[in-house]
Formats: sequence, C-alpha cells, structure tokens
Amino acid sequence: MSKPLTEADIIFPHLSNTPNLSSTLSSLRRSTLSTHNRLASIISDSAFVESVAFAYGLPLVANERCGSWYIPPYLKSGSVYFKSTDGHMGEWSFSLRRLNLQLFDVVEKWGGAVVVDSTRRGKSMPDALSKTIPMWCCVMNRAVFGGEKVEAEMRLFTPPQAVGESEHAQMEKRIDGFVQQFLDICKPNIPLLRSKLKKPLRPIWITQKSSLPDSAPSFPDFHLIVLCTASRRVHGAEASESGYIQGAADDHEAWSHGLTPSLFWENKDILMRVNEEDAPEVIAKLIKEQKCGGAIASLIKPTSQLYISSSEDVQLAGFETVISCTPEPFSNSALKDAGVKRYLNLKCQTGKLGSRDLRTQLPHLIPFFSSLQTSKTQNKILVCCPTGKDLSVGAALAILCLYTDESGAINTGKAKEAKGMDKSFIKQRMSWITTSNAALNPSRATLQSVNAMLLSSQDPKASLPTQPTANLPIRKTRPLPFEPPNPTPQDPVPEPPLASPRSIFTALATTSTWKFTRNLTSKLPSHPSGTVAGTATFTAMPHSPSIPIPTLLYAEEGTFSTTTGLSFTARRKYVYQLCPGSTPADTEFIAVRFFDDDKMREARQEGGVGSDGQGVGGLFVEMGELQAGEGEKVVRAKNRETHLCGRDLYAATWAFARDVTLESEAKREGEGEVWWEVEYDVKGPQKDYTSVTRYTQVVE
Repeated sequence: MSKPLTEADIIFPHLSNTPNLSSTLSSLRRSTLSTHNRLASIISDSAFVESVAFAYGLPLVANERCGSWYIPPYLKSGSVYFKSTDGHMGEWSFSLRRLNLQLFDVVEKWGGAVVVDSTRRGKSMPDALSKTIPMWCCVMNRAVFGGEKVEAEMRLFTPPQAVGESEHAQMEKRIDGFVQQFLDICKPNIPLLRSKLKKPLRPIWITQKSSLPDSAPSFPDFHLIVLCTASRRVHGAEASESGYIQGAADDHEAWSHGLTPSLFWENKDILMRVNEEDAPEVIAKLIKEQKCGGAIASLIKPTSQLYISSSEDVQLAGFETVISCTPEPFSNSALKDAGVKRYLNLKCQTGKLGSRDLRTQLPHLIPFFSSLQTSKTQNKILVCCPTGKDLSVGAALAILCLYTDESGAINTGKAKEAKGMDKSFIKQRMSWITTSNAALNPSRATLQSVNAMLLSSQDPKASLPTQPTANLPIRKTRPLPFEPPNPTPQDPVPEPPLASPRSIFTALATTSTWKFTRNLTSKLPSHPSGTVAGTATFTAMPHSPSIPIPTLLYAEEGTFSTTTGLSFTARRKYVYQLCPGSTPADTEFIAVRFFDDDKMREARQEGGVGSDGQGVGGLFVEMGELQAGEGEKVVRAKNRETHLCGRDLYAATWAFARDVTLESEAKREGEGEVWWEVEYDVKGPQKDYTSVTRYTQVVE
C-alpha cells in the first residue's frame, strides 16, 4: 500500500516561472498595441475622416506627421505643421519658423479645408487643433484684414469643451503680440495673402461624436477650417476596445519599423494579411523596394528655378547647376552623364557635425556664383544633402537671402549686401521654403550656421579666404604698423603686429621642414609614456571645387622611445585648413582634421588628400582666438570648444613665437629660432594623458 502524499512530495513551480499580474498586463497591452491593430485602427479612423471631407465638401489637409496616416494619398491636398506644444497651457506660442502659409493656397482654391490630426488616449482632441490652429487663424485674420472687418469676426475662437474661459482669455491677450511678430517678417506679403483670402478664417471642431451635415453647408461670411480629430476617444484601457487604439498613428517611430504613410496606403492589403511576427521583415522589404524610385526635388516658390532634394538616388538630369552638402562629392562621371555644367560640393559630415561644417562651407557660395557666366538665368539649380531636409535647406536659405529679390527672381551676378539683412529678413526667406514644402524644417544648429554666415560679420563676403593656399606669400621682412616720422631716441620701439591665423597658416605652408619633440605623459599604466622625436612637413594642396579653402597635408615621422625602454617608428597625418570665421574679431581660424586613410584606399588615391578630397576626414580641433599678454613674445590660443573624439575629451592649447611668420636676419644668423608648440590634454574612460609637442624650423 502506497504512502499518502505529503507537502514535501508536491513540486511547486518556481516564482520566476510564474508571471505576476503586472507582467501579464504588460504583455496584454503589448499585444493590443501591435502593428496590425494600429494599422487596422488607422483604416477605421480614415473612413470617418473621408466622411467629414464629403459632408463639408472640402479637401483634406494633414497636420504632420500624424495626420498623413489617416488620409489616403489620392485624397490628400496638402500638409501643415502645427505643434501641440505651441498650445500647451501657459506656453501658447506662434511659430515663426513654420508659418504654414501654404494653407492659403488650399483655401483660395476650395474655400476652406479639413485639417486632420489625432491624439492618444486621455484627450478628446490634440492641443494643435484646440489651441494652436485657432490662434493661427486669429493671427492671420488680424494681420491680413486689419481694421477691414468687424471686431467680432477678428476674435479668437476655441472649443469650449476643451478650452476654459480663463485659458481662452489668457491666449487672446497674446494675439496682438503674435500679429506684430508675423508682420515684422511678412508685411510685404500681405497684399498677396489678401488676394487669396476673400473673407476671414473660422475654425470649427469635429470628432467622431459630432453630427455631420447631410449636404455641404455654405458660409458666405468666412472660410471654414474644419479641425478634425480622426480617432474616437477611449476612456478605458486599450484591451477593452477589442484591438482599437486611439491615436494609433502617434509617435510612429516607435512602432512603424520605418513604414511611412504613403508606403502603408500603397500596400495596405498586403500589410493587413501579414502576421505580427512577419511584419518587420515585410515592411523592410517594402522600404527597400521603394528606395529604388529615387528622390523627388521640391521647387522653392516664388522662385522658378531653385530646388531642394535628398542626395540619395537623386536624379541630376535637368539641373544645370548642382550644389551638394555631402561628405563626398558626386563623381565626375555622374555629373557629366546628367549634363550638369556647374557643380559645388560643400563638404559636410552628416548629423550635428554637418551643421557645424556648414558654417565654414557656406561662404564658398559667393565665389561659386560670381564665377557663373550669366547672372540672370532660368536654368534650374539643385541643392541637396543626405536627408534633403537639413543642410540643403540651410544652403538654399543662404542663396535666397543673397541672390533673390522679393518676386523670387534669382540674380547670381552680385551677392546682396549686408545692409538691410537681419533675422527678420532671413525668417521671411525661410517662410518661402516651409511654405513650398512643410517637411523642409532644418535643425536649429543649421539655422545658426546660416545666421552666422549672413549676419556675424555684417558682410557675407568678409569671411571668404582671399586666396588659395598655393599662392600664400612668403614674408621676408618684418612689417611695421607705421613708419614714424623723424624718429628720435625717445620714440618707443613699436611692437611687432600680433600674428593672425592666416600668417601662421602661411608660415606652416612655406616652411619645408619642422623638427619636433613630443613628450607623452600618461597617468594610466595601460598607455605608455615616452618621447617622440622626428620631422614634420606641411604640403599645400591645390585649390579645386572639392577643396575650396586653403588646405595643408601634415605628415610626420619619428621614433617613439617609451619610458620602459621600447623604441619604434611612429607616423601620422592630419589635414590643416584655413577656414572663414563667424565673428568680426576672428574672420578666419585654423581647423585640424583627421586624415582618412580608408577612403583614400577605397578611391585608390595615393598622393595628397585625393583628387576629390577623399583624405579630408572629420573635424579634430579648431584653433580659437589668438592672444598675447603685454610684453610677451608668445602668441597663445585654445581650441574653440572642447572636442569629443569617440568617448575621449580633447582640450588643446597652442603657443607660437610672436614672430613665427618671419625670417629675419637675426634668425638666419642663429640669434633666435622659429618655433611653436601644441599641447593636448586627453581624458576618457581608458585614457588620461598629456601630449606636448614643440616644433622648430629646420634652417636649410
């Protein structure tokens, strides 16, 4: 007879294998927020959006980026960019970067518009529809009509179910200030806007709880702007809605796997049949197939010839002039096959570093355009960058500011003088770009680079290098600031002039060989300390479209002797460039860049920095303002900003003999020496050392 079971005989599952309530709910929520459920919810809400457009007889306009998901491309009449953050409580604002004047064209053609947006669970409508767009409508009415209309038509309209009386009153107090800001930029355009807007704009709000008219109503006193919230409001959790997700298209970067609205609608049936597990793979395949189509260039109105595009798979045919803001220039064969006659590469890295590079590259637009044979031309100009939305927009904005008149005609014969060019003027030209294509919204860093080039010196041409490196002169005598009349023994001896970045760059370029000694002191045992002794040379690179600024190739070779007794050969290369500056006090500065061995090998280039500048790598450090203490014979500088290289932080300082650019008789007779030093203080997770290098001129 078997023994009865005891508690010890029962095997209980381990707690780690038993999901708790929290993890179970999280799993259910993730399954509810699946890609399939999101797309199904979007399709359902899209049917409602179409019914609103039909009921009012008005075209659909997407408030990007969410709105485009709810509108099939064949029904989409345009895009606007109104931010919900501009309508947040206490933060009410009017965007001068995105004026959304393209909506006037839709209103002029159709008499009104249905603007579509959505919001996630917890709200009945997004702040962009309840506050931002109503404020915009009020600003436009007051700016365009002024005192023409009665006060009742010029007031602010907001939805009472979403905006309380107190908030409404606070918002309305800011309207006149917004109107003035708008007029500061767009006052010259008011007659054109007035011709498009026959009567004031009036917003109304539609949700899935609203009753729709049986036939399209007529509003003789105003243009109707229907603000449509696509999704119905969900009060409980998503799991209680049988898979429906409110605001399913919101924050699409987190769930779409790279899918775009247009790609979704083109392949809607395929995507709805795919299992959730297979969705990422299918979407990736669709994206790859779509990329074969090539980039589409956007015409910037009111010009008739300036276009902006992505440089990826761009079709160059049809453009006589091309300007690319890319790390690498287009190949000569591609330009020739496309029939491009004039080409300029503004060498910029991708991302935030590219915006910084743009600051030094933009001044090259001026000599490029001045070299064109004809000033008034109708040939098409293409400006492109990897995204087609950032660096290229900055370059195009500079062109609009420098070479266009108020009608949009481009005259490349002479750059516009700085007189009368201010931030309001730049913003007005920027409005041309965003009105032409609302998606063209550059980063703040890019706009700062454009402002620096156009405004900092109050003369865009002042920051240009005056001559290429190859023609830099060799000074033989010390220049005096003046020639004193009838000097007497009591006259003070004038101090030699402070060296400039150009004079230092000239000295580097015209000295054949430098002898150097480098002391490396490491605080970590993993990195050796020691001394490097050897020689270094600077070789001037020829001026070309790919290398538009003075450029030197630095090459050194020496022997590294460690404190532990080891000894081996050390070689390295850098690229030095004389860059146009961004401030009146420092019109030029010296930048040190890495030498890109990999790209040189890929391009099968062996000499210099390559025929198309393949060897010019990313930025290492930039030399800041030169300074000298009273009575000192040494000029010093620090890097313009501490440079992060990978995970390591580099701080650089330079010291130059005050007369480093001279070759006086005293030096040739051995009474002095031409020298300069550079010190790097490097700190990182696995680095903590200083490097001090002293260079002395080798007298031949």
